Amino acid sequence: MADINLLTWNYKDTPDTFDKIIKYDYSYFDDLMYKNNIKYYVILITCNRIEIYFEGNIDNNYNALFLKYPESVQHLFYVSSGLESMSIGENDILRQIKDSLDLAKKRGNTDKFLYFTFQKALSIGKDVRTKTSLSRGKTSISTISLDILEKKYGIDNKKLLIIGTGKMAVSLLNYLKGSRVITTVAGRNKSNAESLAIKYGAFYSDLSDIESLIKNNEIIITVTSSKNYIIKNKDLNNINDNKILIDLSNPANIEKINKNNIELYDLDSIYNISKITNEGRKNEIKKAEKIIDDELFLYKQKINEMKSDDIISIFYKFAENIKDEEIDELKRKVDLNDEQLKTINIMMNSFANKILAPYTNSVKTFIKNNEKYSYILQEYDKMLEKLLKTDKRIKIKQKN
Repeated sequence: MADINLLTWNYKDTPDTFDKIIKYDYSYFDDLMYKNNIKYYVILITCNRIEIYFEGNIDNNYNALFLKYPESVQHLFYVSSGLESMSIGENDILRQIKDSLDLAKKRGNTDKFLYFTFQKALSIGKDVRTKTSLSRGKTSISTISLDILEKKYGIDNKKLLIIGTGKMAVSLLNYLKGSRVITTVAGRNKSNAESLAIKYGAFYSDLSDIESLIKNNEIIITVTSSKNYIIKNKDLNNINDNKILIDLSNPANIEKINKNNIELYDLDSIYNISKITNEGRKNEIKKAEKIIDDELFLYKQKINEMKSDDIISIFYKFAENIKDEEIDELKRKVDLNDEQLKTINIMMNSFANKILAPYTNSVKTFIKNNEKYSYILQEYDKMLEKLLKTDKRIKIKQKN
């Protein structure tokens, strides 16, 4: 019943460490939780962030931003609403959060508190998109990058190369569908590039001759999950025509080069351009923040209610244990038939309920209406855990 905390590496808060840690895969972060004896956690990995929401405590020796509850949950609600995205309001983050939750649940890494929290995040994300206009228009980084190209350079009749065959490549191809752009799709696996290109009426290639691909296209966009450079300096040394390179990958797929004829846009430069667009959406962002603040207040009340329910159930469990012990003691002293035992059991249950009900109800009401005193729940939890352990020791002594 520990609070949900957060370790996050992302493009905005920890850009330097994020560029290094993004090279690790899911198993690395999974192992990190295992080494710290954390049982319940959800790992969210996107091209712009790696976040671990977990129950418990951990020393932050990982150059991450560490947020404690409730700031950790507020951050999750901002993420699900698209307010923490490089492109404000982007929709794909909702799918990524859902996939992360589904994987954690499948692996047995969620309890009712984590599961409820992420379901709430998904619900808030949908509400923000319904009640504000943040997600209207171009919201993905891939389509924003093409919009930049179109406004600054024009893309009609230009030769454009997409390196990659994943979701971002599909997003680009959907945007370009019906345009007069001459598109080529390239990838390590030529058959994947072929099937994707045929679907969208594009050319296709493998990456065996990257220099020729660059020479034959005016615009090159990389969207792969490669941990290494796809386009290196040596591939650009002999390129003398003007080229526009856009690197939408993290880690970077294009090695930086200083050549006047080559203009390179990476995620940082696109983010800086998108921030200008976001300036004009301040009112919608405020609306989204108000929705999140209201929902966070209700969420904290609900979580405290869930925690107090758990603790109250332990009160009753402890009372049930005492009742069973007393009935066993009575049976040793008095010869009772089944009907008498049934009546005594009912009477003692009623007795325990009447004694506990006003106290447990007052605790529940107090905690619900006084969020800042939620630490009392943790103290009750510790106290009852000790009582139950003591109760078990007494039973063992009695048996011996």
